[in-house]
Amino acid sequence: MTTTEGEPFFYDHDGLRLAGRLWGEIGEAGDAGAPLPIVCLPGLTRNSRDFTEFAHAIRAQKPAQPLVALDYRGRGLSQYASGPEAYTVPSEATDTLAGLDHLGISRAVFVGTSRGALVIHLIAAMRLSAIAGAVFNDAGPRIETAGLRQIRDTVGVVESFPDWPTAVAAVASSLGPTFPAMGRGDFERMARAGFRERDGTIVGDYDPRLLEPLRAMDLATDLPELWELFDLMKAIPSFVVRGENSALFSAETLSEMTRRHDAIETVTVAGQGHAPFLETAGLPERILGFAQRCR
Repeated sequence: MTTTEGEPFFYDHDGLRLAGRLWGEIGEAGDAGAPLPIVCLPGLTRNSRDFTEFAHAIRAQKPAQPLVALDYRGRGLSQYASGPEAYTVPSEATDTLAGLDHLGISRAVFVGTSRGALVIHLIAAMRLSAIAGAVFNDAGPRIETAGLRQIRDTVGVVESFPDWPTAVAAVASSLGPTFPAMGRGDFERMARAGFRERDGTIVGDYDPRLLEPLRAMDLATDLPELWELFDLMKAIPSFVVRGENSALFSAETLSEMTRRHDAIETVTVAGQGHAPFLETAGLPERILGFAQRCR
């Protein structure tokens, strides 16, 4: 496979044309000298562009390190599903596994941000052997209802902006209180990764219908927990990132994950909320070191 620097690739699954991005080159199956790929899974409405700077930071340290980032159905360059009922964590896990099969990846270190961390739990149930290591970025087996309610009440409420400065200002206004360590450049990077220009306006780069299941959820009670799936991974090296100001992923959940797991590393990122920017705070260095130890 030709070495690439974040160029898109496409594959077909479940009647949909899906997409991802690849940095580097995937080694041949069975090549003992090839580094394990790092597979990046985005959050609810996010896409593979979120991981561009993270991939650059990783490859600046280790040029031979391949990374893959995926667009679930209805995000980024992937085709929209036929209806909102198709936007589920299990369907996104099967999309991910189909992408790995397309690239010939049998084992990888997975990096999941927010919803991406939940996808890793489903992959553990579907194909545990694929997970050589897992990085959970500000999500785990228990999600705090208050944090999910905050996402429901803010994401997609304003669906378009007249120009990029307005979109960036909206991201800064929304995230600024829980991300005091970040600056306008960080918020602009996030806006340009998650939005796109269409018909002269700036809109979220996702199918708005994927938010319908979230809108319909009863958030008056606690959410189902995934501890049984997490326990499947207790012998697999794991690295957990928590934003100091996160309302979605609690310090108590992080502590319980540490108690249950045989080989886990953790970091709490000061001055950031949900979810920490993986290209910041020395995280690329720590995650690359973790990935190398997973071999």
